[in-house]
Amino acid sequence: MTTAAPSTMRRDYAAPVLLSKPMWIEIEVDAGGQDVRVSARGSRGERPPAHTLSPELGTDALLSLASKVGRAIRSGRALDPAVVKEAQALHDELLKGDLRDVLVRLREASKDSPLLLRLFLRDRALVGIPWEALCRPGTTEGFLGTDPKVLVARGVSSPDPWEPRDVLGAVRVLAIAPGSDERGLVVLKEALAPSIEAGEVEWLDPVAGPDISAQVLFDRLRRGKTPHVLHWLGHGGVDLSGKPVLRVADDEHGDEAWITAEALGRELSASFYEELRLVILEACEGAKAGAFGSAAEILANAGADAVVAHLWPVRADAARLCSSEIYRSLTGAERGLGDIGASVAAARRTLLARSAEAFSPILFLRGTGSVIFDFGDRRVSRQRARRSSRGLSPALQSLLERPFTMVLGDLEDDRVALKTELLSFMKESGDTAPEALSLSALTQRCALRFGQESLHVLFQQALMASLEDPGPPLARALARFVAPGVHLTLLWRPHMERAIVEAHPQRNVFAIQPSLLGTGGKPLVVKRAAGAAAWKMEPVLPKRFELDRDVVILRLYGGYSAGPRPIFSHPVLTEDDHIHGFLGALGLDPPVWMEELLSRPRIQPGLFVGLSALDFRHRMLLRWLYDQRQAPSDSLALLTPDTDTSEPEIWEGGCGLPGGGRIASVIEDPELVPQFEAFAPEAGS
Repeated sequence: MTTAAPSTMRRDYAAPVLLSKPMWIEIEVDAGGQDVRVSARGSRGERPPAHTLSPELGTDALLSLASKVGRAIRSGRALDPAVVKEAQALHDELLKGDLRDVLVRLREASKDSPLLLRLFLRDRALVGIPWEALCRPGTTEGFLGTDPKVLVARGVSSPDPWEPRDVLGAVRVLAIAPGSDERGLVVLKEALAPSIEAGEVEWLDPVAGPDISAQVLFDRLRRGKTPHVLHWLGHGGVDLSGKPVLRVADDEHGDEAWITAEALGRELSASFYEELRLVILEACEGAKAGAFGSAAEILANAGADAVVAHLWPVRADAARLCSSEIYRSLTGAERGLGDIGASVAAARRTLLARSAEAFSPILFLRGTGSVIFDFGDRRVSRQRARRSSRGLSPALQSLLERPFTMVLGDLEDDRVALKTELLSFMKESGDTAPEALSLSALTQRCALRFGQESLHVLFQQALMASLEDPGPPLARALARFVAPGVHLTLLWRPHMERAIVEAHPQRNVFAIQPSLLGTGGKPLVVKRAAGAAAWKMEPVLPKRFELDRDVVILRLYGGYSAGPRPIFSHPVLTEDDHIHGFLGALGLDPPVWMEELLSRPRIQPGLFVGLSALDFRHRMLLRWLYDQRQAPSDSLALLTPDTDTSEPEIWEGGCGLPGGGRIASVIEDPELVPQFEAFAPEAGS
């Protein structure tokens, strides 16, 4: 790591930072058994008398609220009214009497500036409580964590002083993503793309990949350019000794490897004394409530001014939206100060419009203010986002330069949300289904025990709140290469057709969901006419499709149609749905109306995105699509970065695939989306 000159060391500045004295209040919460004790002090010397939460709103009530909020977050839906009522009661109990009066007076004294409220939680169990979800009585959305006038953070005790850092240009962001799963890196860079292009953020070369061991990580940190923000993408937890740990790349034996948060903090301590101010810890999956919270405290103790962490893992699209909002608010060129407290609150308000995932990100602050960057003398210049030095693979580039059939596989976030909802419901209903069950086996079990209607209700509860979410970045990037003809999607949400409509406003686009109710069932047809803004349901299939001009999308797994009011259709979920054929009683024989549509995909190359040769559902699909024959030559499987290491060999060997035909494969590059953006715009026209 480059050694900074004395004039750039932390706390030593060439010119003083002139900021008004911030107003703050610190609230200390401690637990002893069922008793929860609350005390506070204000920035002007206020010390209201301590109080204890009423017994019925003590530890058990707090843990119950955490469980219910966590369930809503994992399911991607809003808080139930009953949960909001509990949050209102706890808000009233926490901020009552003299403490409430002090809070009101400090808020008035802060005038146009927000008041900082720091929570000091003296019991480990209290860290896992979503205090940010407490709701002001008399409101349904007056949550503590979304208030623009009172910024909430978790306090960290530290002997070190705190001051904002002068930033004269772009805010430098260093992403760290150890391991083979680099989807989060793609999501993050896409979220930052507008800020990078505007010159507000500088994207440093990420420390990422399957070779990032602790030694490699520390070496890269020492040799690289010092960032202002370090963004960790990966897994976290607590080891057997109770120490918070972060996962790095697997060792040479393939075993999981972890480093302690304390070791990372020790390594970063030199950077904290230079320019590093903010650490963001983001887990794509598997985080335990409170695990990153304690890691965040350790990094703040090591010298970070602020740490953003998650109490629960959130879906990739929610993580992308959260990151985008935080960085946009924190680094915007129009801002004179970079206020991480206001930025996190703004991100929560944006997420709240979609679901309770707003309450997963939490903020730890070491100082008595949330301004971490001073942009008073800043100059930014608009620049083009840097493209990857590597281009598309020759096989993929060749495919995109001519007509092809896209087959878009399942979206893992949807499957995780549904599985979470099912396991929770079945556990509450007395069925302790093993978590290791596949989703098709789990849905089958649910349908057999509780009925198909119950299964469909749970399906809608899991996915309804996220219907308007942006689709997978890769699908949106590919949409502009889609040519007229027939394409297939296995998504339950209408991401594919919405992306194609956006990319090709001049074309008629049909989205057809085959009926699963039997041989005589009529398909659901919705159409977006060329140049029109809205989708319209068609009463019957067109007598003939103009496949040289129109785009037809077959929604083989059912779910929700496109349009402002999505229509729900029987989804393909259970083992029976797959075994008996997702096209009704005809099994592998398509209905008569579909035979014409399938003629073209059977003679032109296919691009299989997100399919797995190890998944029986996907093998069945390919056998049906190609009528047990080989896929057309030059077809290509685009595999996810976390794909099983044996998959490329299976695809290219042809074992288990239709007709035993070999299909070339390419593993998705973390820079693939920007590579598509840089590729010839006229492709696929």
